[in-house]
Amino acid sequence: MILAVHSSPRKRGNLERMVIQAAQASGHEYELIRLADLSISPCAGCVKCAQSKRCVQDDDMRSLYPRFEQIDGLIMGGVNYNGRMNSLAHVFLERLFPLYHQEPVFRNMPAAIVAVGGEAPQKAAQDMAGYLKNIYFCNVIGAALFTSDTPPCFSCGLGPKCPVGIPALTWREKDFQSFTRVSKDIFLRFEDNPDVVLAARRLGETLAKAIAGEWSRPRSGGGFYLPSSG
Repeated sequence: MILAVHSSPRKRGNLERMVIQAAQASGHEYELIRLADLSISPCAGCVKCAQSKRCVQDDDMRSLYPRFEQIDGLIMGGVNYNGRMNSLAHVFLERLFPLYHQEPVFRNMPAAIVAVGGEAPQKAAQDMAGYLKNIYFCNVIGAALFTSDTPPCFSCGLGPKCPVGIPALTWREKDFQSFTRVSKDIFLRFEDNPDVVLAARRLGETLAKAIAGEWSRPRSGGGFYLPSSG
């Protein structure tokens, strides 16, 4: 059994669809968890979880702890907001702390990373991978990335009128001058990039091999697949 967790607030967005594709490619049963649907408070830093391996806060994490104790592998998906993994991912990873104490639940558990972003999804991937590997002792087996090239300001409604949007700040002047409206074709889908589709599938297949004990990371680091939008 795999838990496929993601931190995008968009249902059926690129991140959710990529996480599902990786989970399906693993061949294992999986449960999808949308963090945006849950009420999860930040860690209070009280460390009262050390003895019980449960957080004292009464929120939706309570129902997740027992499920994490029963799984064979994890898929963690996150979005790059302002150069880091978004806050939903961060708070969730903080609140896994009760499972760290005594005998860490995640020690050597295979974990796969999926990250998307308007730009630099690898920054979110590095945040999540570092947390899972260095704090919780997971065996992070790889990552699949998608750079959508779609800045969040395309959704704000101001379009080409905003002087501090990504197009105004980063595009060449002649390209920005021809940018008159936000059209539907600007919003890219990961399924339209064969490299990203392949990366998500290979990530799921690699996760399955790691769960079966048939895979270890080669010295070249070849277990990592990091495509962009191309």
